[in-house]
Amino acid sequence: MSVDKFLTEKNINVRAMKSKMADIWRPARGINIKEIKTGLFLFQFYHKDDMQWVVKGGPWSFDGAILVFNTVGNGEDPTKVLLNEVEFWIQIYDLPVGYMSESIGKQLGNFFGTFVQYDSSNNKSIWREFMRIRIKVDVRRPLKRKKKICKKDKSDVIVHCKYEKLGDLCFVCGLLTHTERFCSKRSTAESESVNKEWGSWLRAPPRRAGGSSRSKWLREEDDGDWGNKIDGGTNNEKFSGFQKSDLVQRRDNSNQESAFFSFDGADTNNSEMAKLAMQASQSK
Repeated sequence: MSVDKFLTEKNINVRAMKSKMADIWRPARGINIKEIKTGLFLFQFYHKDDMQWVVKGGPWSFDGAILVFNTVGNGEDPTKVLLNEVEFWIQIYDLPVGYMSESIGKQLGNFFGTFVQYDSSNNKSIWREFMRIRIKVDVRRPLKRKKKICKKDKSDVIVHCKYEKLGDLCFVCGLLTHTERFCSKRSTAESESVNKEWGSWLRAPPRRAGGSSRSKWLREEDDGDWGNKIDGGTNNEKFSGFQKSDLVQRRDNSNQESAFFSFDGADTNNSEMAKLAMQASQSK
């Protein structure tokens, strides 16, 4: 069982929230959600694996509001359980070459929050754009955005942080507990223009893009046995719907077909090139 609250100044539609969270999580044994007082909920799972899946898959949000939760022990008063921390996967960009190790990740994790886990599976790419680590964030403090690193050659570099599954936050003070509209710092500012040091750029892009299915001709970096995957694991003449003779014929015609493509980005007159290729073909 866990006690939960949403970080928001808005009123939560409790009925909609219950259905939405249950539909997202789909616990095998079901879930019971009860509001014990305004804005504070008890989430009762009927199997420990269901609860662990939710804990590891967070953060979660409803209507943009981040969900903060903590476990409740036997005989413990749920209204007195601290709800001050939430875990995020973060992506750290602009790291120098040689600074992608787990030891560096622990140091950075303990700067941006409290280090929890290093994503070693993010190391498989031939080129890593960012380091990925999981941290615990204190929601009473502003989100950290960047850090200056001093390299061995005494030069400095600034690395930037993005948060996965980041919900609403205040662009004025950087807190997760409210949006700019409800920020007291903004309401007490003397000038109309308030400096916003946080923004939507703190949200990390989705790690898996949606859309149509991947082309079977597109290789990933770890597709070591790609040839067998394409021809179905057999050595016969059939090659994914084409005959090998078709591939040979295509290579023979590659010189003529290449006249229709520009690989250097130059502006070419395709219609004129098509006419020339047609005339050359008819003259044979």
